[in-house]
Amino acid sequence: MGETKAMNIGGQEVPVVNTDALLAVYSEICKSYHAIDDFRMKLLGLLPFTSLAGILLLSKDTVLSSAGATENELLGFAAIFASAFTLTLFVYEVRGILRCDGLIKRGKQIEDNLCVQGQFWQCDAEAKAARERRLTLSERAVRLFNTTIAACLVYSFVFSAWIFVALRYGYALRFFGCAASAVGLGLLIGGSAYSLVRRAIPA
Repeated sequence: MGETKAMNIGGQEVPVVNTDALLAVYSEICKSYHAIDDFRMKLLGLLPFTSLAGILLLSKDTVLSSAGATENELLGFAAIFASAFTLTLFVYEVRGILRCDGLIKRGKQIEDNLCVQGQFWQCDAEAKAARERRLTLSERAVRLFNTTIAACLVYSFVFSAWIFVALRYGYALRFFGCAASAVGLGLLIGGSAYSLVRRAIPA
């Protein structure tokens, strides 16, 4: 049997049965964290390629040259549906980011009780370094190049691409007007999501 310990949760000391129980909980936290992180990375890499393939397929010259008003409306609807689906996945991505942050904090608490410096300790150390005013070059890179910024950029770009297709080919609006509107909406959504995450996870 392991040694009886107490774990700090929400500022309160909660007794834990033994070290074996701590290790069991820690193992499940690790599995959940890596499962969420792996799914996010796969989706983040797959979404741009599938979206690009869909846009190229819908915007073939042979299709557009012979498309009538009804076909253009269907194309616009398909693009709007794809942009809405992208936005839904983005919401799920933000949820995953917040969920991972909670798992990191809980895992760090267990590592502290076990007196070890594991993966969650490293994640917490990087987050604390990013909040410092005086940062080294590597710490600035950690703050600038992170998964939250990458996710916001990828999803906003994909969303903008589908909005552009909807406005340009579905409603026959001018090119520059479509591009400006699509990019503006994408930046607005990406920036708002990043601001929300930064408020919830100041790192």
